[in-house]
Amino acid sequence: MVKRIFILICVLLPVAVNTQVIPQYFVVINDPDATTGYYFIHGLKQNTPSQNFNSMILDRFGQIIFIKKYTRAQNDFKLQPDGTISHAAPTGSNAGARYHILDSMFNVIDSVKCPGGIFTDLHDVQLLPNGNYLVLAYELITMDLSSYNYFNGNGSPGSNAATVLSVIVQELDDENNAVFTWKASEHFQFSDVSEEWLFSPTLVDWTHSNALERDTDGNILLSSRHFNEITKINRQTGAIMWRLGGKRNQFTFSNDPYSGFRGQHDIRRISNGNVTLFDNGYNTNPIHPARALEYQLNETALTANLVWSYTYGNNVYSRFTGGAQRLANGNTVIDWGKLSGGNSTFSVVKPDGSVVMEVSSADSMTSYRTFNYPELPFTLQRPSLSCGENMGSHFLEAPEGHSSYLWSTGETTRLINITTADTYYVYVPYGNGGYISSERIVITNIADPCSKVIGISQINTYIPEKFRLYQNYPNPFNPVTTIRFDLPASSSSSMVKLIVYDITGKEIAELYNGAYRAGQFETLWDASNLPSGVYYYRLTAGKFTNVKKMVVLK
Repeated sequence: MVKRIFILICVLLPVAVNTQVIPQYFVVINDPDATTGYYFIHGLKQNTPSQNFNSMILDRFGQIIFIKKYTRAQNDFKLQPDGTISHAAPTGSNAGARYHILDSMFNVIDSVKCPGGIFTDLHDVQLLPNGNYLVLAYELITMDLSSYNYFNGNGSPGSNAATVLSVIVQELDDENNAVFTWKASEHFQFSDVSEEWLFSPTLVDWTHSNALERDTDGNILLSSRHFNEITKINRQTGAIMWRLGGKRNQFTFSNDPYSGFRGQHDIRRISNGNVTLFDNGYNTNPIHPARALEYQLNETALTANLVWSYTYGNNVYSRFTGGAQRLANGNTVIDWGKLSGGNSTFSVVKPDGSVVMEVSSADSMTSYRTFNYPELPFTLQRPSLSCGENMGSHFLEAPEGHSSYLWSTGETTRLINITTADTYYVYVPYGNGGYISSERIVITNIADPCSKVIGISQINTYIPEKFRLYQNYPNPFNPVTTIRFDLPASSSSSMVKLIVYDITGKEIAELYNGAYRAGQFETLWDASNLPSGVYYYRLTAGKFTNVKKMVVLK
């Protein structure tokens, strides 16, 4: 029987910290063993509050570690290969738009902006192995479109002096000088566009390109949404090498019931040589649904064989944004963009189509793209909580020195009283305008809540079917590792102990010693003060005992 694990990650926190409101969303995890890494998402256009844009880092169970609020959408929030963070940085004018490059404290340390009066397009930027950036841009050109009956959804002609947005691809050096420039206006015909995407006859979003990829052979893959097309561009000459999808499609599609894609995003070349993309679909009759796709391309024979896909629902398409990322373990992270039906921000799906994890919004949050990383190239300094007692009352205390505090209970003081058994955590300011959360701690014994509870997190609220002690990860490790265990429902009032021993059997650390409470838990163990070697950890809960080995390698 498949277990469905329902987690309410963020209940409504009605109190704002410097206008920072933690968004509401829900996580369903079907396979906790298959969740990995950290998720970078940029939440867009929540209904509550209106026009709220949040860049967020979630842990592998969907819990918010870091959040920063913006008044404008900062699309494409992600890590670059050198460990820096990047996101779009729009301004009040198109001319000022750029990408910001951030350090681990979210300070702006650089920017990427196209030179020479070309507008920086805020859909995609990629740091190349040579240290340059591959970036989308666009120009505004005037065209006579009076002979094209493509507009207003009813075949109306275009203006004889239309302003047309035309994509440009540039490679920029570290001083934002263009070392390569490719212009769609020099390689495409206006009629290459798919009319379904055109409305205004005077201001025409022609190509609407939304993704770039440096291919393994050094050439460039370009996704143009309004062409329904992926184009391969020769990096040396600028010549078009092939065109996949759309009116000028050169490929034969096989094993694809829809014979291609509509309004796609996020073209990527993956490690097995295939390409993935997110097919937004379209409101046709019948509907062309939103899908994540993997094609095997034969670039000589010009064939595109669909070898894997996952569809949200046969009657659901995605209006805009979205992405598909293949992970090293074979799973796929699918950002669903703005769905026409259903409610999902992103899903993690196994190759067999089973869903590992799904994040959905309580108030219409979508994400521009979702990115997963197995680990962070920097350490987020999360605040540590302490537990104390004063005249018979127990309390939790956050560190001093922060300008504000927001607890999971909604309280905004540095110290809060413990009144109920619950999972507690706090958000404090972090870096340049963001907020970071403490580890979640579990209070099980109100009579003695400070007894060995700090550092143990209840990572979800489902009730496991059996006892389980998981292998720590990473293993070997230096100096911190995570240990997770499951406690099923039980009428027993027995205590639970999690103890670390060295190879001689000497007790090294007591990680947990508290009352039994059903759920799934995890804790961090820091071996900074211990030498390299083999250690053991043992979980005891009633009659259940299990021991596993771990290795400290310094």
